[in-house]
Amino acid sequence: MPKDYFPVSILQNGIKLTTEPPRGVRANMKRSMGALDDYKLNQCNKGNEVYHKLLLGLVFFHAIV
Repeated sequence: MPKDYFPVSILQNGIKLTTEPPRGVRANMKRSMGALDDYKLNQCNKGNEVYHKLLLGLVFFHAIV
């Protein structure tokens, strides 16, 4: 809503930036896994195999939801 203390012209000329979500489970999983770097993946001390399986399950769940 326009206010007295904020010019309407700035609202009308503003640029709207959005990030479109990826379509499909595969694209969503690639986006989530691509956001992680090797440092974050190797940070767990409990065993990398268990951590990677847990992370993959979480990314898959997030892609489905």
